[in-house]
Amino acid sequence: MADDLVRGLRGIPAVDLRALALALIEHGTRRNAVALGIVMLGIAGDARDEELLLLLGTLEDLTLYAVVALANTQSDRDQAIHRLAQRVNGWGRIHAVERLRGTNDPEIKAWLLRGGFRNSILDQYLAHIAATTGDLHAALLAPEVDTELLHGAAGIFDALTDLHGPTWDIRNYEDALPCLTRFGELIGAVPPNLTYISTAQGIHDVLKDPPSDTNWPETELSRVLGQFSALLARPDWSQHVRAMLDHPPAISDFRRALACSDAVGINALPHALTRLRQPPHDSYTWHWAITHSPESLHGALVRLAGEILPLDEMMSGPDPERIIGSSDEESVLDYVLSYLGESDVPEADLLPLIRTALCTSGLRLRGFALRTLDNRYGPDLPAVARSWVHAAAAVEPDDDLRARFTDLLKRTEATGEK
Repeated sequence: MADDLVRGLRGIPAVDLRALALALIEHGTRRNAVALGIVMLGIAGDARDEELLLLLGTLEDLTLYAVVALANTQSDRDQAIHRLAQRVNGWGRIHAVERLRGTNDPEIKAWLLRGGFRNSILDQYLAHIAATTGDLHAALLAPEVDTELLHGAAGIFDALTDLHGPTWDIRNYEDALPCLTRFGELIGAVPPNLTYISTAQGIHDVLKDPPSDTNWPETELSRVLGQFSALLARPDWSQHVRAMLDHPPAISDFRRALACSDAVGINALPHALTRLRQPPHDSYTWHWAITHSPESLHGALVRLAGEILPLDEMMSGPDPERIIGSSDEESVLDYVLSYLGESDVPEADLLPLIRTALCTSGLRLRGFALRTLDNRYGPDLPAVARSWVHAAAAVEPDDDLRARFTDLLKRTEATGEK
């Protein structure tokens, strides 16, 4: 719509158009009115309007309009967009940095590599731009590579090795293998830390099982894979991960150490099981422990969940606006039922969890509770559980889930009549 508007406004005297644009921007009380003014200013504005566009562009609903207007009106468009990109963090950052693709400005290129790609939506949206426009390979070949650049490179590779994201990844990065080689040399020459170990793990996983649509030479691929395998096998890396498991400065460090433990050859399950008993309830550690535990521990995990979770307090009732639960406690219960609900665990340990899950805020968890009951009992639903399903159906706001509740009850009643 904005592009069509621009074409329609061509030919109107710039002085009149700018006056109207400023009136809308400075006095408009509706988002679309102000957006209209910014579009018009992009046609009739000039250098005098930079600060106004930067100010309005910090509202991320308006960033894209302001970016285009800055590009059209400022003599140094890249620097103007760069200044706005630094002020925003979500979709605004993404819109701005996308308009910096291909810039030759050394300041902007350095900023992209050291964190300009980071945003609150998904780093992968901008990681490829940072690697290519910022010329990551050349930057890493410099005689001196600062810590900020090395951390930025780790973040870029974290994003590029996510092959299930919405945009270009490492498969579309021509310098991937030589750049990875240099990155591996650099992180191998500094003291180990979880950031680099985690990134090396992600790189190793992709190189070990490369996508079929890559054209990486087999010999070079094998060499780089061997390089990262050797890094992950280093005793000092393993020792660092173990130290973070034993004495983590923060829970985030413990989580990252768990995530890296398999790659460096550590059995971290005892650490995870110990952590489960310590507050606060950490859904990541529960998920890791559940997915790494043998079947012989499933019953103990279900029983532990019943012991440590505040089951009565969690029965807040359904929230029509929530699919995922509103707390870490709900996330823990979500993982327990979704992974262990159909395990051969005692009914006395499982039913209290199901009773709570049927009354929680998140739609997904209530659905797992119903699935667990249906798969475990079907129409032979225990009487006490039948009363829970009746109560849940009466207040369930989601039509599909309420119909599933009703269907189970009908099958249960039909069985009882027979």
